[in-house]
Amino acid sequence: MRGPISIDLIEIPNPTALDDESKVKVQELADSIKENSLSHPIIVRPANISGRYILVSGEKRVLACKILGRAEIEADIRDISENASKIVRVHENLRRFNLPWYEQVILVEELHALRQQEHGSSIIRAEAVGRPKKEEGKKWGIRETAEELGMALGPLSEDLNLARAVRLDPSLRNIKDKKTAVRLVRLAKQRHEAELEATMPTEQSYNEVFFGDSAEILSRFKDNSFDHCITDPPWIKFFDSSLTIDERTLPVFKQIYRVLKNDAFLLFFCGLDDFHYYCGVDRPDKSGTIIHTQGELEKIGFTVSKTPSIWKKESALSRRGVRSWEYDRDFEFVIVAAKGSPAMAQSTVISAFKSFPVVPSRSLIHPNEKPTALIKAYLDDISYTGNIILDPFGGSGVTAQACRELKRRWVVCERDRESYKKICKRLGIKP
Repeated sequence: MRGPISIDLIEIPNPTALDDESKVKVQELADSIKENSLSHPIIVRPANISGRYILVSGEKRVLACKILGRAEIEADIRDISENASKIVRVHENLRRFNLPWYEQVILVEELHALRQQEHGSSIIRAEAVGRPKKEEGKKWGIRETAEELGMALGPLSEDLNLARAVRLDPSLRNIKDKKTAVRLVRLAKQRHEAELEATMPTEQSYNEVFFGDSAEILSRFKDNSFDHCITDPPWIKFFDSSLTIDERTLPVFKQIYRVLKNDAFLLFFCGLDDFHYYCGVDRPDKSGTIIHTQGELEKIGFTVSKTPSIWKKESALSRRGVRSWEYDRDFEFVIVAAKGSPAMAQSTVISAFKSFPVVPSRSLIHPNEKPTALIKAYLDDISYTGNIILDPFGGSGVTAQACRELKRRWVVCERDRESYKKICKRLGIKP
C-alpha cells in the first residue's frame, strides 16, 4: 500500500547521529524536495501500536521533510518482518551515490549476516578444482549473497574481509582508496601469519656456528629452512684481498635462495662496485630504449629493490682510498632482495637511512665488522621473535649476537678458521 502518512506517526529505530557533513546533505535534500518534490517514497512497516509505523528506509528524507515543516510524507507501507526490513534498508543504502568504500563493505557484511539469520548459514568447503561448493542441507552462504548482489565470489570475499578488518581497526576508514585499504589489510594479515609462524617449533638445528665453505654447509639443509638472511659477503674491491669476491661466493647465494622460505628477505652489505653486479643495471641502447641487464641475484631468482638501504657510518675516521678532493665514503649500501613477496614487520613507513656509529678500531674482531645496533635495527624491520636468521658469511658473528639479543634463532657459517674461532669466543661456544 502506498500513500501519504503523518510524519509524527513514524518511529525511527536507532536514529543516526548526524555529523556536520550529514547535516549538510540533509539540508541539500530538503532544498531538492522543496524545489522538485519527493522523488522516491520512504518505506515503512506497521508497528505493534495501531496507527503507527516503523521506518524501514528513508531516514534522511524524513528529516528533510521535518526541516521543511511538512506534516505528511509519501510512504510505501509493507507488512514485513523486522529482519526483512533490515534487508530492504541495506539494499537502499547500497544504492546511495558516492558511498564510501568502508560503509559499502560493512553493508555487504550486514546483508550476508541477515540472510544467514533468515535462511541458515551454509558451510563452504574448498574443492581441489573449481569454485567452492555448498554443503548439502545448508541454505545460505557466500555464493547466494554474491548472486543477490550481482558480484563474483572473489570481490565479495574481499569485501567481507575488509569489513572485518574495519571493525577491528576503525582507523582504516581514513584510507580514501579501497585498493590501498585492501593492500594494507593483506600486509597486516601477512605480518600476523609470519609472526605466528615464527613461534612454531622446528626440527632444524639452529643457534650454531659452522666452520667451512658455506655453499657446502647449506647444501645439507632442507629447502625453505630459514626465515630471512642478513649477511656481509666478500666485496669486489676491499683493502683486505682475503675479503674480496672469488669463485666460491656466487654458489653461496644460490644456496641462500634455495634454503630461504617463500616471502623471505635477503639483506647484505656491499661496496659501490657490487650494487650493479648483484642488482643489474638499466642503460639506453643506441635508439634510446632502456635495456635492463640482469644482476646476479636476479639470475638466481631473487626480486631486487632498485634502491638500497644506506648505513651512515657515524664517527667514521678512515679516509683510505679517498682523494683529497672527494667526499668521504662514510656510508655503505645494503642490498634489499626478496624471495617471493614478503611484508615488513613494521606497519609504519620505514626510512632506508640508518645512522649508527662504527665499531671502534680497538674493539674490532673482524676488519669489516658491523655494529650490533645496526643489525638489530634491520632485524626489527623484517623479522619476529623466534624467526631463524641465516648469515653464511659470518665474519665477526655480529648477526648471531644481534639475533641472540632480540630472541631470534640463527645459523652462522664462516670459512676462515681464525674468524670462526673469534665468533665462537664472542658467543661463548666451544669451537
